[in-house]
Amino acid sequence: MDLELDAGARRLTVLEREHRVLQQAYTQMEGRLQDVERRLDALLAARAEARGDVPSNAHSTHHVIAREYDALVEQKVQGLARAAASSVAAAPPGAATRMLWLMGRICSVLFGQDEPEGKAVLAAVGKSRLDPLASQASRLSSCALDLRQRSAQTGLPAHWDFELMPGEPLDEEWQEAWPSCDTTLPGQFVIAPAYLVAEQVFSRQRVCTGLSIPG
Repeated sequence: MDLELDAGARRLTVLEREHRVLQQAYTQMEGRLQDVERRLDALLAARAEARGDVPSNAHSTHHVIAREYDALVEQKVQGLARAAASSVAAAPPGAATRMLWLMGRICSVLFGQDEPEGKAVLAAVGKSRLDPLASQASRLSSCALDLRQRSAQTGLPAHWDFELMPGEPLDEEWQEAWPSCDTTLPGQFVIAPAYLVAEQVFSRQRVCTGLSIPG
C-alpha cells in the first residue's frame, strides 16, 4: 500500500509539473497571438488608409482592444468569479447564476467610473485583501487598466456601457444574452458592459436573462 501511495504521489507531482508547463506555454502563445493580431491590424489599417477606404487607424486599434476585452471577460473575469463562487462552503441554489452575478460585480469595478484596483475587485466578490485570490484580482485589474488607457490614447470617444432596464427584452444591436442564458427571457442584470466607440458597437453588452435577480 505504501508503495502504491508513493507511486501515486510521484505521478501527481509529475502531472502538476506538466500542468504548469502547459499553462506557461498557453500564456506565451496567447501573448504572441495578441502581438501578431496587433501588427496585422496595424498593417491592414495602414494599407486601407493609403486607399482611403477606412475611417482611421484608431478604429483598428479599438477593434484590437474589443477583442482583448472579450477575451478578458470570457477567460479571466469568468475564472475569478468561478473561483470566488466555488470557495463558498455552501453554494446556494442557482450557483451558476451566482457566478454570472459576480462577473457583473467584477466588471463594474474594472470598467466603471473609478480606476480599477485589486482590492476593489476582491471586495466586489466578498473577499479580503489577504485572500488567495488577491494576486489574481491584482493582475485582472492591471489588464483592465491597460485596456482603458490604450482606449483613451486613441483620441476617439469610447466607453463601457452598463445601461440596462431590467425586465425589458434585449436590443440585439448592442446586447446579447450570455451563452448559458435563455435568449427568450428579458434581461435581468449586466454581466459585461458593451464597448462603444464614437457610438458604434465594438463589443456587445453581455446580459443575464431570467425572471429574478440573485441576492
